[in-house]
Amino acid sequence: MGVFQKVTIKAFRSAELKIGDRVGMSGVSISCSLSIEIGNDVLLGSGAVITDSDAHPLHFEERADASKIARARVVIEDGAFIGARAIVLKGVRIGRGAVVGAGAVVSRDVPAMSVVAGNPAKVVKVIKRHGE
Repeated sequence: MGVFQKVTIKAFRSAELKIGDRVGMSGVSISCSLSIEIGNDVLLGSGAVITDSDAHPLHFEERADASKIARARVVIEDGAFIGARAIVLKGVRIGRGAVVGAGAVVSRDVPAMSVVAGNPAKVVKVIKRHGE
């Protein structure tokens, strides 16, 4: 898919960002205002976005008030693979060994050892060992 940007990691002072061992990132953008945890052996594809907040309230009269921004923890468990240009939104847990298809928008939890795709992302396959 090609890397078209640098890895960008933005974390606010009170935020907690944990990145495990052997994590591969290609042109990823991570915005952490509350809590993001990325496990071991995770792959993050080119242009993927991970955020734990909405960045601003929906209602225009509340946009100047940072206390109105919705935030929720994101967890990406060991061995997960986030495809190119996928977006992982606030409050999501991506299970161990799960795969998020390229361009998917993940707004709900992803079960372990499953493949999700689309907008909104939905389970399209269960991952099994070759020959099972």
